[in-house]
Amino acid sequence: MKSTLIRLIEGERVRNPLYFRLMRSYALPRLCIWGLFMRFAGFVVAAAGLIAAQCAFAADMPVKGPMLTKAPPVVPFTWTGSYIGGFVGGAGGAKNVSTTDPFFPAVGAPYNAVPPASYGLGSSVIAGYTSGYNWQFAPHWVVGYEGETGYLRMRGSAVMNPAGAGDTSAFTNYGNWYSTYAARFGYAVDRSLIYVKGGAVLTRVETGVVDTTPLVTFDSSSRKWRVGYAVGGGWEYAIDSKWSVKAEYMYLGLGKNFDTSAPAGGNPAAGTGFSTTSLSGIHTVKIGLNYKWDWFALFR
Repeated sequence: MKSTLIRLIEGERVRNPLYFRLMRSYALPRLCIWGLFMRFAGFVVAAAGLIAAQCAFAADMPVKGPMLTKAPPVVPFTWTGSYIGGFVGGAGGAKNVSTTDPFFPAVGAPYNAVPPASYGLGSSVIAGYTSGYNWQFAPHWVVGYEGETGYLRMRGSAVMNPAGAGDTSAFTNYGNWYSTYAARFGYAVDRSLIYVKGGAVLTRVETGVVDTTPLVTFDSSSRKWRVGYAVGGGWEYAIDSKWSVKAEYMYLGLGKNFDTSAPAGGNPAAGTGFSTTSLSGIHTVKIGLNYKWDWFALFR
């Protein structure tokens, strides 16, 4: 078939020599140029497609800029931790103190033959420092320990003589310092804590009957450290993660009998006289400021 096509072309060239000259001089060069143009156009289209693909890929890439970071997690408030603080308030006797007229068993007679003297202890400012530890669990309950030491000064006295005489008197003094050691148990709602507390109180008590009349004298003054119970409760509010304020009531149970004795001066035959003072408990109210810190952080 190829040989047949070649014979046809050769025959046409022989019959139309002018046509073949024109094709060689005009049509063929232009066909070559058109072919080059089409190749160039294809290259341009391919390049444009490549550039468009690159732009689309670049649009999907993350843009460089400031790094966005998550806010730090909010740490919930907890009452767990050690704390120290200070307080100020007031104290007053729960009832009057009473002291009996000294009785002398050797002669079977009282000293002045008068009824027990009843007298109040007045009131006192209290102020001092406190320390303790809280542990919050489950998740609203709080248990802990709290100790406090402060100033307390309460005084009272009464004359025990018959009318007209004023040489014998009974007295009782509390203080000048006291300490309490108590467990705390409370319920917390975020930064607010309602609690009760109970434990022991330690303070110094001095009481007795004194007669300084010449010839016959008597002085049964005695001073001892007394241990009683302490119960109360209060409300504490955390200002921030470290500082908190509180208001508290506490009762100091010192209402026990205090026995004293002494010989009758100037009358040895009378022997020793005995007197009993019925003590009073103490009501206290206070406000305080505490600072919480992590004791265990010192060992980490």
